[in-house]
Amino acid sequence: MNRRRRVPLAPVAIVALAAASCGDGRDIVVGDDYEIVLDPLPASITKVDVLVVVDDSGSIAAERAAMIAAAGESLFAQLTDDLGQLPDLHVAVVSTDVTIELANVPGCASGADGRFRTGNGTVTCPVQGAYIIDSPDGAGGRTTNYDGAIADAFSCFATLDVSGCGFEQPLEAMRRALDGRYPEHAGFLRQDALLVVVMLTDEDDCSAFDPNLFGDPSAGIDSPLGPRTSFRCFEFGVVCDPDQPRAHGVKTACVPREDSAYVTPVSEYRQFLDGLKLEPGLVMVAGLMGPSDVIEVGPDVLSPELPALVPACFQPDTDFGTTPPIRLTALGESFPSRFVFENLCEATTAGERLRRVTRATTGVMSRRPCLLGKVGPSTTTERCRAYDVIGTTRAPVEPCRGAGTSCFVVEPSAQCDYTPSGLAATYRGQLAAGHRLVVECLPDSD
Repeated sequence: MNRRRRVPLAPVAIVALAAASCGDGRDIVVGDDYEIVLDPLPASITKVDVLVVVDDSGSIAAERAAMIAAAGESLFAQLTDDLGQLPDLHVAVVSTDVTIELANVPGCASGADGRFRTGNGTVTCPVQGAYIIDSPDGAGGRTTNYDGAIADAFSCFATLDVSGCGFEQPLEAMRRALDGRYPEHAGFLRQDALLVVVMLTDEDDCSAFDPNLFGDPSAGIDSPLGPRTSFRCFEFGVVCDPDQPRAHGVKTACVPREDSAYVTPVSEYRQFLDGLKLEPGLVMVAGLMGPSDVIEVGPDVLSPELPALVPACFQPDTDFGTTPPIRLTALGESFPSRFVFENLCEATTAGERLRRVTRATTGVMSRRPCLLGKVGPSTTTERCRAYDVIGTTRAPVEPCRGAGTSCFVVEPSAQCDYTPSGLAATYRGQLAAGHRLVVECLPDSD
């Protein structure tokens, strides 16, 4: 089904991914090239709900195991180091499996469907409930629902089989996990907590409202659906310019196909996440996945007459490729200053990726002034603009020139070592009580 093995790489060019971008209920200027890179919460928070959406197909088993092994130091210990103590914490795990109501779709009838996973069923995890709870008890101690170390409880929950559905549906699994349909999930989602959705996958989202997308297993290249491979997810879930998905070559201006006859619009999931919170800004998205800056269609290596997405990279010592996640990237980028992208194609450790996600989370919780978004080390104050914001009222803030005050400056900061840019934006002077500095920058040109 998922032919992600090595294919010859044709010359490629860098293309721009136009992400779907929606407001978060705050007074945001749109219609120009500036993008929000800093939008702190009105006040620091101490609660966080973490939903980890895990691809349980075999091709990403090594990266999944590495993330689980790193969680003790790079997630739980890092949370404690950054905040002074472990926050009021809920943690749940779901797989990317959503039942496909058709026969003969291998591995796609597990019934997982967004239910919180508590391991692979071969062992009993030391947790009393469907998700992990670790909260202050108000008397200097902690209230927990697990035995032993929290990292061991998480490891047990997240250790899944490697025979999951090859048509991954992380966005639909996320929605089903959080929409209230399962009584055992009650209490996980809290209005006054930061919700962090962490997605680990080596393919794009294929959340389909019409299961017929996965039908006709013997279809050929001349059929309307095309062969039943993961390429259907791209053809019917993404649109490029020109709209000729089966034609070989580099694709440009690729965005989610919002009028698909089969695949759920990404904007629907953005609206769903927005609707979970009364306070804007209390949702973050973290993607541990491949890059989407180059999209190319080439021949399927097993059946050269069929089209396939050219992988962005290949996992070490395997023939499995990581394909560009256009839909997942678009969802993340629609959360200005709340999207953390960790590139599985970079030569770094799972622990370092998870550490950066954790640091970004604690940065939002504690209102750290680090810039997230499409900015790099070369971004300067002159490429940004800032506002003094309270409620829906905002006033422009001048850039600092020299040693002035009542102005803002963008500059390197050691506390922002987890961001791609390493930059912070600070206000020189004193903001009035209840006010915050919101910063927008032009995307990095490097």
